[in-house]
Amino acid sequence: MPGQATAPQHPAAVPGQATAPGYPASAPGLATAPGYVPDQAVPPVPSAAVSQDHPDSGAPYTGWTPTSDAGPSSWDDNRFGFDAPMSRGPRIEPSPPPDRRRVVLGLLVGLLVGLLLFGTGGWFAGRATAPAAAPTPAAPSATPSAEPTLGAYEQSQIAINQPKLSGALAPVAQDWLPHLSGCARSGERNGPNLSRGEKARVRCELDAMTIVFVEFNSAADRDKGQVRALGQNVDARQLAPGVAEATKRATPSGRMNGNYVEYAYKVTEGGGDRVVSGIWWDDAQAPVAAYLLAYWKEGIGEKWEPMRDLWSRYA
Repeated sequence: MPGQATAPQHPAAVPGQATAPGYPASAPGLATAPGYVPDQAVPPVPSAAVSQDHPDSGAPYTGWTPTSDAGPSSWDDNRFGFDAPMSRGPRIEPSPPPDRRRVVLGLLVGLLVGLLLFGTGGWFAGRATAPAAAPTPAAPSATPSAEPTLGAYEQSQIAINQPKLSGALAPVAQDWLPHLSGCARSGERNGPNLSRGEKARVRCELDAMTIVFVEFNSAADRDKGQVRALGQNVDARQLAPGVAEATKRATPSGRMNGNYVEYAYKVTEGGGDRVVSGIWWDDAQAPVAAYLLAYWKEGIGEKWEPMRDLWSRYA
C-alpha cells in the first residue's frame, strides 16, 4: 500500500552455496596419503599397492580413507549476515549432522582396504626377497653306469699276461690280469717247475705278494693240493693268529665256487725261519686252483686283512 514501508526481500539462499573455511581434517589415527592437500578434492583410493620405490616414502603407500560422504560436518548455521529474529526470508536450514552409521561404515571400509593393500604389498615384497628354491635333485638313472675304462698300463698288462693265462686258467685269472706283473709259465725259460699232478703252473708278482695259478691233471690231483692246505690251516692258528676256518664258498666274481682255505707255514731262508701266509681257492667244476702268498711279517704286517682285501677285489 502507498506510504507503507515494505520490508526488504532477502534473496533465497541456495543450499550448498556456502563456502567452507577449510575442509575438515581426517579423523584422528587414520593414515593420510603423502602429499595430500586438504583444499583439494578427495583422492581416489589406490587400487594396488605402491612399491617400495615410491618417491614420497620408503614404506608401502596405504592410501587415504574418507571418514564420511564429504558433506559439511561441523559448520555453524550461517544466515549470511541476516540474523534478525523477525526476518521473513526463507529460513536457512542448518546442515544435518553426519550419519554416524555412514562414518562407521567408512571406517570399516578404510580398514579393509588398508589391510588388503598392506597384505598385497607384503606378498610382493616377500616374493622379491625370498631365497631361490633349491633345485630338485635329478632322479637317479635306472641304467647302470659303465665300468671305468682301464688305463694304458692296465691294458698293456692284460695284453702281456693273457697269453700265459689262457685255456683252463682264464676264468680263475680274468680279473687279476690288469694288476699282475712278471708272470712266468712252466715250460718257459726261468718259468716255475711243475709239481706232481700238475699240468701247468703260472707264477706272477702282485706288489709285495706272489700269486700262483695251477691247472691240475685231474680233479683228484686238485683235491690233494687242497688237503695239504687244510693241514697248514691248522698250523696257521699258531703261526698266523686270526686265520679263518676253511669253507666252501663262491668267489666274489661269481665265476667259481669251491674251497676257500687260509693257511701258513715256515720256511728257512738266510739262516732263519720266516712265516709265509697264503689263501687257496679252487673251482669245484674244473681241475684248477690259485693261491696267494706273502711273508706274514714283512709282507702284510702280521694281519690277514691285506690278503683278504685283494682276494675280495679280483677273485
